[in-house]
Amino acid sequence: MVPVPAPKKFWIFDGSVEQYPSVLTGSSVHMGKTCTDCHGGDDTANARETAHAGDFEAVPGSGDCTPCHAATVASAGDSLHTTLAGYTANLAERGFGTVDAATAGARFDAQCTKCHVANTEGEPACGFCHVSVPQTAGGGLLAGHAFQETPSQDNNCTACHGSRVKDEYYGQNGALLERNKAAYDADSPWKATDFTLKADAHKTAGLECMNCHPAAEMHGEGAPTDDNRYAVTTAPRCEDCHGPGEADASAFAAVGLHTSDHLESMDCYVCHAQPYKNCFSCHTDVTGTGLAFYKINGGDPTLAARKAAATDPTTVAPDALMTFRAGLNPLWTGEGDTQHKKYSVLRHVPGDSDVFTYTGANAVAGLIPDMAASPTWKHATPHTIQRTTAITASCTNCHGGDYTKFWLTDPVGDAQGWIQAPYLAEEEAANGGILKDEPIGF
Repeated sequence: MVPVPAPKKFWIFDGSVEQYPSVLTGSSVHMGKTCTDCHGGDDTANARETAHAGDFEAVPGSGDCTPCHAATVASAGDSLHTTLAGYTANLAERGFGTVDAATAGARFDAQCTKCHVANTEGEPACGFCHVSVPQTAGGGLLAGHAFQETPSQDNNCTACHGSRVKDEYYGQNGALLERNKAAYDADSPWKATDFTLKADAHKTAGLECMNCHPAAEMHGEGAPTDDNRYAVTTAPRCEDCHGPGEADASAFAAVGLHTSDHLESMDCYVCHAQPYKNCFSCHTDVTGTGLAFYKINGGDPTLAARKAAATDPTTVAPDALMTFRAGLNPLWTGEGDTQHKKYSVLRHVPGDSDVFTYTGANAVAGLIPDMAASPTWKHATPHTIQRTTAITASCTNCHGGDYTKFWLTDPVGDAQGWIQAPYLAEEEAANGGILKDEPIGF
């Protein structure tokens, strides 16, 4: 994200003095409104404190957009951007909220919703995509006070979806992968000196987020009833652009690996994804003054050596793991499931049973009582797409002895040392149903 200079983040001026040009730019109908139409307050006051008194809102709610955009506001209220339902559903699946519900809810609100939500007070925050940088990413107006019909990829989309989506899509995880190499198995394809990560092929082709993720999806149309983000009916599918009936149908059919068996049983990502970021053991806590914070990837096996080699060890933080693992798709319900493929790419989520335990006098154990209820290696759609990848280099990578380099055969061993000792048993129990303990038959 391109940082918004601090002096310009909220500088508002109408251009009535020559040396200060107006930041109320743009030709849309929004520019015909006054400040108080949306923000409230008192525009006759000559002091900040009195101007911002009464009903003033620094970030107007969606109610100000409803008169003209009622349908969009209504659907956006059900979107996963607004509800955070994907997070709460995954936690509830593991029993979160069944033990000391008051503490569990308070810790979720303190730790999660301050970043993982694009709303204000449980309603859509339209301006965080169309007027300003989201508050959780630092805030600041995008272009004066002009309303942007299409959000900025750098200042809106990846301002929030940065550590995974942006770094993967832009091919910016190369340095992380190099640091990871110290922990990789000797035969890991990612340990090879000649392996480098590339930007996603769609980025190289000049596509931006909105080319695949339309406004309908972002505004909550087709929101899932089961709170599974992969059940959003307006979400993009590879088949929307690639395959029979599409513009490149003949080129698609000419690829030898595009057999009916492969296409019917495997997500496209199994063949077309490069390594992607996997995280482990997010542990939240509070400071002595009650400020919420978190620590993640505490089991990073490369951390000690990197700190020892650093000029200033205090600047060295734990790393995530760049890897690739395919396995049985946790969303697949068995033969006859036409909505999900049997095999998919898997990404480890940053969870264990102590996410919300805290420490010291604040310690409350058991808030996530059943980690084994759902896999911690989850169905994934990483933004690391290439036409040709390491797994496609040889049939033995799926159908022979080399399959162990690419498929999830051991939920602990395939984490390359990132899983901490207290959580080994729960990792084994949670992921037993999605492992490939033998190559795929021909």
